[in-house]
Amino acid sequence: MNPFNRRKFIKLGCKTIVGAGLMSSATARLATAQSTAADNYRALVCINLNGGNDGFNLLVPDSGAEYNEYASGRGHLAVPKSDLLSLNTASANTTSAGLNPHMAELLPLYERGQVAFMANVGTLVEPTTPEDVRNKSVRLPEQLFSHNDQSSQWHKLDHNRQWNSGWGGRVNDLLAPQQSNPSLASVSLDGNNHWMSGSDASTFTISSTGVKSYSGMEDMTNDWQMPRRQAFIQLLHENYSNTFERSYAELQSRALVLSTNVGAALTRFGDLQTPLPPENELAEQLAMVAKLIAVKDEFRMTRQLFYVNLGGFDTHDNQLANQPALFTKLSQALAFFNQALAEINQLENVTSFTSSDFGRSITSNGDGTDHGWGNHHLVMGGSVLGGDIYGQIPRIAVGGPDDARNGRIVPTTSVSQYAATQLSWLGLDDDQIDAMLPTLGNFNQRNLGFLA
Repeated sequence: MNPFNRRKFIKLGCKTIVGAGLMSSATARLATAQSTAADNYRALVCINLNGGNDGFNLLVPDSGAEYNEYASGRGHLAVPKSDLLSLNTASANTTSAGLNPHMAELLPLYERGQVAFMANVGTLVEPTTPEDVRNKSVRLPEQLFSHNDQSSQWHKLDHNRQWNSGWGGRVNDLLAPQQSNPSLASVSLDGNNHWMSGSDASTFTISSTGVKSYSGMEDMTNDWQMPRRQAFIQLLHENYSNTFERSYAELQSRALVLSTNVGAALTRFGDLQTPLPPENELAEQLAMVAKLIAVKDEFRMTRQLFYVNLGGFDTHDNQLANQPALFTKLSQALAFFNQALAEINQLENVTSFTSSDFGRSITSNGDGTDHGWGNHHLVMGGSVLGGDIYGQIPRIAVGGPDDARNGRIVPTTSVSQYAATQLSWLGLDDDQIDAMLPTLGNFNQRNLGFLA
């Protein structure tokens, strides 16, 4: 291959490899793949709330003394008690709590047992109390209140930097080789992300509008584009002696075939009947997730991971205006997705969960909140043992028993426990989960019980 053609080949590939959906990862593999039942489809959907969602205004203690503490600490940011949506709980030891009124679409799902809340989750390395933090007597996550560091640690759960991969990526490394189409085992609607970063298996990227095509050769009926496509395919099938060129050509070949096949499958499926909420980018991403799940049998998929993202949660300013709008968007998108999964008869087979950098401080900075630690999250799906609040709702009191300092609540449940519960439902055994979540053994309870 002459230098001119090689340069053109690499330049074209760099532009199209991400567009076609394949992101190559490094060569090491986490562990030997274990068998997965071929007749039992399951998928996890990570819904990332980028910027650090203020979960303490999502789920609010509503009994007299606890609410008064909350209202005193939060000041003008407190949700009025009369506005809270009452949540009945199955657990007798759960603190009474209400749901933010802008999450109203989730209330019937919660009452049907398809939504559960996981209280006060965070990036713990080991069990930690506020006193431990003040005395520096336990190991804490590095750069605790940094967006980049905490988003990375939340999604990687690799405090010793053993792999520099995400826990979703490690799952993909394990399960992708067992799939008929390994490149569809991990699908991102938001490009590269920490959660899906792996060691060996690749991630398929797609937009909410569909497969990103190879520019200038996507139309196979076009007299100008078809020769370009044929020439490109011919380049891909050259007998390359250089290992890089050969591997790159193989990757491009798979990307071209896969993007074409996925695009065709989505075209055949058409549109969902479930109405899409207007001007809701999260719902649009989840609609594409639902469509990809609907066509899973064409690709003989049994396990899949999906990643979607909603930004805007770094509410240092204008929280009273911005957070209600974000909660409304989140609530409507989740309700839409739940209905779409029911439409395609996959509600029992898909579990969605929220992630976020961290929670927010109890106290206001005047117009918003600063970076915190512990946070409330939610899980949704037909296999969720919903209608309940899991974990321990903290005292939202400045200087209270759960406040490390400056209104920052110390988590009582680790992200590792939250993840382990979902990985067990996905079908991984204890040894596999322990290998992927190195700090899980530091906690007494490995399965939090919110999934059947």
